[in-house]
Amino acid sequence: MGNKNCVPELFGGKTDTGSDANDRPRAPKDAETIASPSKQAMKSSTDPEPSSSAPAAAAQQTRKPSTPGALKRMEKREQRRAVTASLPESWRLLEERQRAVIRRVAECERAAGYVGTNRAKKTAWDNARYQGLGGKNYLKRGKRGEAWQKEIENGGEGAEEEDGGAMVERGNEAVADGVGGNGGWYAGKSDEEIVADTVSWLAREMRGMMIYRDYREMYDRALAILEKWRRSFPKSVWIRVVKSGRIAKELNECAPVIKHALDRVAKMPVPADPDERATVIDLCSGFGYLGMFLSEMLDPRKVKMIALVDKQWPMFNAAPKSHQINWDHVYGIDGWDPEWPIKLQTRKDDVKQAGQLRQIEKHVFGKHRGPFIILAVHLCGTLSVKAVEMFNLHENASDLVLKPCCLPGWNHTYTHDTWELGGHCIPVKDVCAKGKWKGNRWIGPPRSHLRHKFATWCDNLYKGIDVAESEKRTEQILIQEEGGHQNTFMFVERERFSVAPGAPSGVYAPRVE
Repeated sequence: MGNKNCVPELFGGKTDTGSDANDRPRAPKDAETIASPSKQAMKSSTDPEPSSSAPAAAAQQTRKPSTPGALKRMEKREQRRAVTASLPESWRLLEERQRAVIRRVAECERAAGYVGTNRAKKTAWDNARYQGLGGKNYLKRGKRGEAWQKEIENGGEGAEEEDGGAMVERGNEAVADGVGGNGGWYAGKSDEEIVADTVSWLAREMRGMMIYRDYREMYDRALAILEKWRRSFPKSVWIRVVKSGRIAKELNECAPVIKHALDRVAKMPVPADPDERATVIDLCSGFGYLGMFLSEMLDPRKVKMIALVDKQWPMFNAAPKSHQINWDHVYGIDGWDPEWPIKLQTRKDDVKQAGQLRQIEKHVFGKHRGPFIILAVHLCGTLSVKAVEMFNLHENASDLVLKPCCLPGWNHTYTHDTWELGGHCIPVKDVCAKGKWKGNRWIGPPRSHLRHKFATWCDNLYKGIDVAESEKRTEQILIQEEGGHQNTFMFVERERFSVAPGAPSGVYAPRVE
């Protein structure tokens, strides 16, 4: 249907049969009032239609689909009608109202000459869209009813909805270019003002977070690092790093992980052979905020590289595409080369794919000497299983920090009864959740209903970590303070580990032809 952003015609003074004087879709009286012409043609001749003649009604009654495909489509339409008729009245009216809004938006787009998937023309369309409705986030967030009306009245700043959705697997979430949102602390400011005000704004933001209360020393060091980056990064790179506003949230949520890495590396001796320094692996790194701060905070005499692993990175030596993460802050741009105390290296790998796991084995675990510290923060669904599996199958992995983010989707129950992890069997139905993401909106049971299931999920992951009980622990660290329950951290420290690459095993072993 194309972009669902609104246009002036939708909220002008002109009303139609689907809108009232306040520009809100009026609830139809019944399902037939919103039926398309093709659906109206399928109505039974028994329906009262004063303007229809008897011969026409008879012809309409005997008309049948001419192809199997048309028959199948007719059956599906009848099924949808039956489902709609069986819904409670309030649900049915809401569904009809949403359909009316979507249909009206499509009509306005066609009337205004919307150009579909042409990227250049679509950009011009987005720039010229109706102002004050929250930009691209409007309708994408599924605003309806009273929230929809408040958003219009407040110029796009509608009342926030309670996030009651369950965090269920939705794949790797990445920041394509590090710039997001349609307003915020930088609204109405020039690039020069953004560059000048950034660190002070981030400091104010973090004063209300856990990092300021419980990790004050790290907070002070982070501000000094941010000020260093602000002075050394080119303006375009710095704005990309901070303009999304996510850096404060990411730093706050990664504070326990950074603390563990700092303490663990502090205990390590400086190796006589520099090649035996530790390597940090940041799984599903996203933009790479965690690795960036670790590069500045860890001791370069003990750590030689930080690998940022994410499937949204571009291929090596290839320019980033529009849907991929921009890596200018990692490798530099236009003659500027960042001076990272510890080398950052991006890797485009999907850890759910066996072939790409073998590439990680070949180019990371099998190539570098020294211990590996695996950091797995905010891993969605079965990615947490892959992180534990990576740790279990590598004797040169000295540490694992795991913070599960969300539950696996219910679709896994159709293919598996159990998952075996480190000699422990995970019952799939006990840890998977029903529901799905539709755009950016969760359609499923509320978060509170899945609290117990998330605890079961974390408990099974903990049991699947194949080390002694004395070498692992779990902690509840209050990161999400506004109703969230994903506050479980697992810290694993092997007492005995190898510094030399071992023989690959399991899914990391070479495939036998």
